[in-house]
Amino acid sequence: MDYLILHRALICAALGCFVGLIRYATYIRSILKGETHPHVFSWLNWAVMITIGAYAQFKLGGGPSVIVLIMVGIVCTFITLLSLKYGEKDITRSDKITFVGALLAVPIWQATENPFYAVVVVIFIDCLTWYPTVRKTWIKPYSEPPGSYFWAGLRYFFALLAVPEFTAETVAYPFFLMICEWIFMVFVFQRRRWLAGLASAHAAGTEHP
Repeated sequence: MDYLILHRALICAALGCFVGLIRYATYIRSILKGETHPHVFSWLNWAVMITIGAYAQFKLGGGPSVIVLIMVGIVCTFITLLSLKYGEKDITRSDKITFVGALLAVPIWQATENPFYAVVVVIFIDCLTWYPTVRKTWIKPYSEPPGSYFWAGLRYFFALLAVPEFTAETVAYPFFLMICEWIFMVFVFQRRRWLAGLASAHAAGTEHP
């Protein structure tokens, strides 16, 4: 591997880990202050899926980008434990269905011998994993800090740049993770804005019957 390519990949992996630490420090602080209520199903599945994704990325030759994913998997496990005490308590049937569905898809990943197809399966499972958090946040948009998801996406941006050789196979997973974080950030902002607009309209209607 070319020295300059490896040097760039290592620097970007270090930046990804640094940004990840910023993200998690602010997120965990928000949990402990009672401002954020993570959904245990999403975080447990993320802990499993990101770890699996790190292994698949390693098999694809993802280089130092794997370091970022391993760090994320470890911290997701810790947040899962915090979720048991500080997380969302309103667990719905649909949450349980998507949680079980995501776990049942893991054997499919295990049976997939091609690493790229394995990443595709992980991406599909990850989409299911987002559901409990999206549903919860739709109802309680202030239960998640949108700014934290900017840092989360930026972390994956650096993970993407930490791939030594840019191919569809090696950049697919970190790119997917980056886009998911930023889409969710926009979703939270827009949901809050929409509810604020409804509240303003209701207040105006109350004041001027």
